[in-house]
Amino acid sequence: MKTCHTVCGICEQGCGLTVTTDNNRVLKVEPDKDNPYSWRDYCIKGAKSHLSLRHPDRITTPMKRVGDRYVAASYDEAIADIATRFNRLVDEHGPNAIGSYTGNPNGFNFGSALFHTMLLDAIGTESRFWVGSVDQNALHVVSDAMYGNAWVSLQADIDHCDYFLLIGTNPQISTMCWIGYSPDGWKRVLARKAVGAELVVVDPRRTECAAKASRHIAPLPESDWALVLAMIKLILENGWRNPQHADLLEGLDTVRAIAATADLNQLSACCDVPLSEIETLARDFARAPSAMAIARTGVSQGRNGVLALWLVQVLNYITGRVETEGGLYYVSGVLDLLDVGDTLFPHSDAISRVRGNKNVAGAHSLAELPDEITTPGPGQIRALIINSGNPVVSGPDGNKLDAALAQLDCLVVIDQFQRESHRHADWLIPGDHFLERTEINPLIQALSPSPRAQLSRAAVSPPTGMRYEWEFLRDLTLAMNKPLIPGKRWLNPLIAASKRLAAWSGKPQLTLNPMLMARMLIRDNPQLRWRDIVEAAHGIGDPAQRPEFGRLFGKLREQNRRVDLAPATFVDVLQQRLTESTARDPSQPFQLISRRRMKMMNSWSIETSMDGMHSREMTGSTVEINRQQGETLHLFDGQKVTLRSASGSIEAQLKLSDEVRSGVAVMEHGWGYRTFNPGRGSSRHHGGVNRNLLVSNADVDPLSRVPRLNGTPVSIEPVTVSP
Repeated sequence: MKTCHTVCGICEQGCGLTVTTDNNRVLKVEPDKDNPYSWRDYCIKGAKSHLSLRHPDRITTPMKRVGDRYVAASYDEAIADIATRFNRLVDEHGPNAIGSYTGNPNGFNFGSALFHTMLLDAIGTESRFWVGSVDQNALHVVSDAMYGNAWVSLQADIDHCDYFLLIGTNPQISTMCWIGYSPDGWKRVLARKAVGAELVVVDPRRTECAAKASRHIAPLPESDWALVLAMIKLILENGWRNPQHADLLEGLDTVRAIAATADLNQLSACCDVPLSEIETLARDFARAPSAMAIARTGVSQGRNGVLALWLVQVLNYITGRVETEGGLYYVSGVLDLLDVGDTLFPHSDAISRVRGNKNVAGAHSLAELPDEITTPGPGQIRALIINSGNPVVSGPDGNKLDAALAQLDCLVVIDQFQRESHRHADWLIPGDHFLERTEINPLIQALSPSPRAQLSRAAVSPPTGMRYEWEFLRDLTLAMNKPLIPGKRWLNPLIAASKRLAAWSGKPQLTLNPMLMARMLIRDNPQLRWRDIVEAAHGIGDPAQRPEFGRLFGKLREQNRRVDLAPATFVDVLQQRLTESTARDPSQPFQLISRRRMKMMNSWSIETSMDGMHSREMTGSTVEINRQQGETLHLFDGQKVTLRSASGSIEAQLKLSDEVRSGVAVMEHGWGYRTFNPGRGSSRHHGGVNRNLLVSNADVDPLSRVPRLNGTPVSIEPVTVSP
């Protein structure tokens, strides 16, 4: 037996793992308790992650569609065919005819993400779509507008905070991570509460975190902006706190003017939170010795996500909670994203062809992809690569996207499994597993709250003959005769020659590879030397290291930038919201929101994490509403009901609950789909229904283009049984 110390590749926490293997088989995966940085957030998803390695439905060789079935093929055949088809489409219709969609797993696979981007750059396409447009675009829009950089993410000084205001986040289930992470963060929050810190949770549902909070506030979905604006108005008018670093804050007078004209009673009615409760919240937050306000996924998935995240940042700034003990701060770790962000993620002003929207963080919204495929004209997407994503299930209006995918001239999928979104694929390319690769992901580890670095070491080898995703993407770029490094076509022959030399010598380091490129990114970091990183079996880093405050403001001064507290586009949308009626359509008395389960990553790890779970509540078949409201509407517990929105309808089993406020319907995201076995032509249904069929791809946040995954109006009625 062998033991390998590595890093989990499922979420930002990057928990240290100890993996026991025998004869290239994983026997067990356990937390690495010698890891100095992160292992206490170890969860069942990591524990079961190895089950996909030898899963009977796993794709381990390229599969080619022949009629209505798939047959095994070689990589050389796949690459030659795809390169020929892509080149023909580019020659006939231009580079934007080739599109791309990347899902969450791609972001945690440094090699695949890197070479995927290199392929798209080599082709020259702007038809790029990603999973961030269903959950995290709002943060990138806010960061870009406020700091001039879409990748600024502030970390939380948990251990010195006296007042936590958590909005639309449930860290007991999701951990304290979202484009940044805090090892063992939730337990550290509770430890602070145990010695007197206030913990306020704002969420329409009494979440697992809300049950442990000092106070739970339950506004209507998509109304957090009104709650926070009311707090800002009260704080400014009462002079409860003054902003620090005022010389670096632009637009403060505009914020004051907006707050002055806002009506507190109107804001209270909008979020449906009593004004007296908002006044107490504002006073206590402002007067606390140290505090932080954090808004995350639940907020960003509505039509007002950008407004809410922006105003939360404003709240932190006017109360002096940025770059101060117990508040939020910018960290420079293995990479400094304010220094390298524009290099790694070049600024793009690409406009979507059909709707005319500027992209966000280099990619267009998934909500726009179906129209980009089906609308004729120059730039129409005719071929698509889906890299580790399941957008038909995870995005809005999946039926429309599925129909669009069927019209493509060529659909290429890179994944471990053939999922619902892949059923029209022309080529299925095997996806590698994080337990099979040795690399370091400096982009993810740069999001840590203190400097941290660790190699992810391969515990087992990939199946015989299977290439890593990055190798396939590299070889496809070479086969298309596109420059791997833009403007340096002459490098391709050298890279091809070094590839042959590496294969002949058995030394992969002799060719362009992810480890080499990661080393080039890290080489100038004085805090973390490459040799130390390689030699540290359990990684380098100390989460208890005291934060160094002031880096953000220092960087902004160096770059001659200021924090824009009042971006003009945000102000315009806010003014619109302030004039809108708060009346709601009585024919659709509920707003649909989502929830997560500790044991599930939904559409990502469902093939393995479902083992042994058969509860209806754990398989997305249930809709949960307020008990009193349900009884008023003559609905009863366990009843089969129909949910209808402007976009579609689904059926589910009703659960009446005291944990949900009125006007809200709760359903889990990512269910109701199949995993296929392309070799056998069979499929397995994973239970539940796809609640995203109720979500429109046209009704989106006007600033981030994120669909209303949390906020779509719906009606709920008993299922009518035909006689």
